[in-house]
Amino acid sequence: MSVRRKVLAVAAACHPERGSEPGIGWLWARNIAAHHDVTVIAGDYDGNREAIESRLAADGELARRLRFVFIPWIKEPSSRLGQLVWHYYQPLFYREYARWMAQAQAAATALIRAERFDISHQITLGCYREPGFLWTLPMPFVWGPLGGTQNVPNQFLSSLGLAEGARHLARNAINYGQFRYRRRVRLALDRAQAVFSVATNTQELLLRVHGKSSDVVASTFCDPHHRDARLRSSGAGPLRFVFSALHLSRKGLPFALRALARLPSAADWHLDVLGDGRMRRRWKAEADRLGLWNRVTFRGYLSGEDLREVMTRGDVFVLPSLQDSWPAVVADALSLGMPVITTDLHGMHDMITDECGYRVDASTPKSLVDGLESAFRDLLFHPDRLAQLSRGALARAEALSADRQLSVVLAAYERAIASSGADQEQLSQ
Repeated sequence: MSVRRKVLAVAAACHPERGSEPGIGWLWARNIAAHHDVTVIAGDYDGNREAIESRLAADGELARRLRFVFIPWIKEPSSRLGQLVWHYYQPLFYREYARWMAQAQAAATALIRAERFDISHQITLGCYREPGFLWTLPMPFVWGPLGGTQNVPNQFLSSLGLAEGARHLARNAINYGQFRYRRRVRLALDRAQAVFSVATNTQELLLRVHGKSSDVVASTFCDPHHRDARLRSSGAGPLRFVFSALHLSRKGLPFALRALARLPSAADWHLDVLGDGRMRRRWKAEADRLGLWNRVTFRGYLSGEDLREVMTRGDVFVLPSLQDSWPAVVADALSLGMPVITTDLHGMHDMITDECGYRVDASTPKSLVDGLESAFRDLLFHPDRLAQLSRGALARAEALSADRQLSVVLAAYERAIASSGADQEQLSQ
């Protein structure tokens, strides 16, 4: 019988009703609590405290194993200019985030004075740039899911436009220096008994640059719904593609639009574009310019049942992203049995196999558009492929489920605790 440990975690972003980082924080805390007693220090923002307390009040068993300490979150600028600077000048955010982490450290110190914990875990934000301070505490420390190392490939920068290309070029350069030379990053990695990487490219960088081994673990887990594989029959209507993401240049929708515009006019398909963001107007203009106005529907941001309805009616999920660590929406698509067409980059490389979708070569913009067109044609003109890949998607979702992925995390906890005990024994001799 496994020992139930006491885990002290920091999940700055944690919300049971949100995606991305907040969803990852809640997902990891809730699933670890199925095995251990977890105390989470989290940011108090966007109604997450009320949502979390409501979930715990409705689930007494979870409430006995999972508790939260909330610290007020960072106040963002309210003016339009301030928000623009906040978005484009990331050091401003990370300066405030470091201050929040210092408050989290003070809360953690007060907790360990009052009770004993077996291990500490820095969960979110899942970016290497700010490791926080849990690693300074006198207990084993684990860190992850760790990402942030992913860059938009340099060969795509000119295709994003002058402003977006320059922004990503600057980010790539900053990423190179910070990952290699930031002092607290190196200290936290040295102190960590275990690290979880969000993708193999992060795993390889950690080993090559810092000599640190890590386990690749899904940052967001699949939740297979055990639905039947998707089938196509004659007269079934258009093959429905779905794109869902923030409308940011790195998400790559225009490459999919250009590939779709190459298909024969007789091909029966439709694309639903979900989400919103600053690129929406430009992307819609691009779809119109390519003559796709009657085949592409921009539906805006959807959530809850509205989102599930569109995803369920869709046949294939499309995400030609140029930079993503482990996109949660791809995990959602696999859980619904949707084959996925994406780039052979970053976390997408690890999530998708030939059995559940298409990983398209993204060595150049041309190769990406060519590969997307080939994937679209394969599905349009070989209807049996949809059911085959849909079954593969459901099988892949099982492999990326919480039960499968958490086993790696729990084993790492035990190794870290055992290693720390051995270290303490050596120090006492």
